[in-house]
Amino acid sequence: MLDHIATFGIKTTLVETRDFATLASVLAVNPNQSVYFCNVHMLMLAQEDQTLSSAMENADVVFADGVPVAWLQSRISGRDAKVIRGYEMMLAICKRAAMHEEKVGFIGSTQNVMNGLVSNLTEQIEGLSIAYQCCPAFMQGELTSTQAELDEIKESGIKWLFVGLGCPKQEKWIAKYSNELNCNILGVGAAFDWLSGKVNKPPDWMERFALGWLYRLVNNPSRMWHRYVTYNTKFILRSSRMLLRGK
Repeated sequence: MLDHIATFGIKTTLVETRDFATLASVLAVNPNQSVYFCNVHMLMLAQEDQTLSSAMENADVVFADGVPVAWLQSRISGRDAKVIRGYEMMLAICKRAAMHEEKVGFIGSTQNVMNGLVSNLTEQIEGLSIAYQCCPAFMQGELTSTQAELDEIKESGIKWLFVGLGCPKQEKWIAKYSNELNCNILGVGAAFDWLSGKVNKPPDWMERFALGWLYRLVNNPSRMWHRYVTYNTKFILRSSRMLLRGK
């Protein structure tokens, strides 16, 4: 069900189902996994960031988080690759966790977003046990955690840790500390913002037509313009070269 393929030389995980309950059960089988969600920005950034590329290579699962990456997987493999977005998988896992009495934890974002996230999820998912929350102070570059902070995560007894630090900070943090923790860790990016209700996610129809980036650009141009102009352009150019070669 989870097959790894190389997309522009970077390992990603191809799936042909959007049955999130089944995917959550598959992830639950093996403990201490690292799971990422790869969009165009992450895929193209990994071409120039060796630490991120290494983190993706060593991850257990790297889902296609967006139509362009799933399209690329399909083009390379000839299979029907599906989009698995971070917030969708997070919701499915939280529902499973409530059913199986598994504890979850969150690290990232601001206290305002965290409060909204916890409030919304506990209201929507009866029985959800949130045993760990942390909103780290902003730190330039990679986030560093102390041994005491890592011990607190381990002692919380969580099975699932969701990390919302943004790419590539969250992937680098997971790669650095996953072996010291005894839980499955997922880097879910903007999922905290969207599920907290503090930021509106792109409409479903825009996501289906690979226009989610445009929605985010219009709503947050000062933060997003460089990312999308730079990395979307790189993706389009490399994809075009691939198509011209008939690959």
